[in-house]
Amino acid sequence: MFSQRMIRHFKQQGHGNLIHVSSIQGITAPKFEHYVGTSMVSPIEYSAIKAGLIAVTRYLAKYCKGNNIRVNCISPGGILDNQPESFLEKYRESCNDKGMLDAEDVVGALLFLLSDHTQYLTGQNIIIDDGWSL
Repeated sequence: MFSQRMIRHFKQQGHGNLIHVSSIQGITAPKFEHYVGTSMVSPIEYSAIKAGLIAVTRYLAKYCKGNNIRVNCISPGGILDNQPESFLEKYRESCNDKGMLDAEDVVGALLFLLSDHTQYLTGQNIIIDDGWSL
C-alpha cells in the first residue's frame, strides 16, 4: 500500500525515486547451520516477504514506464543487533571480511540510488552482504 501511494504521488509530481528494502533472504535460502545452538529462527514468511519485495520492485519499475519514476531495491545482509556470539562467528565464516553489517554500511548504496548518477537505473536489486550470498 505504501508503494501504491508513493507511485500515485510521484505521478502527480511528474517524477520519483522509490527504494524498497528487502534482504539477502529474499534472494537465497537461509543458512540454517548458523542458527544451531541459538534460540534464533529464520521463518519462511520472512523469506517469502523479502522475495516478494524484489518482485514488486521489478513489477513497479515496468509499471511506471514513461512516468520518470525509478523503482529499485537493496538487499542487505544481516544487521548487527545483539545476536549470540556463536551465530556471529558462523555468519562471519560465510562472509568475505566483516560479517554482520552495521546499519551505516547500507547508507552508501542508498545514497547512490538516490543520486542523479542512477537516473536510468530502475528495477534493480543491489545486494550488500559482504559476500554472504556468494
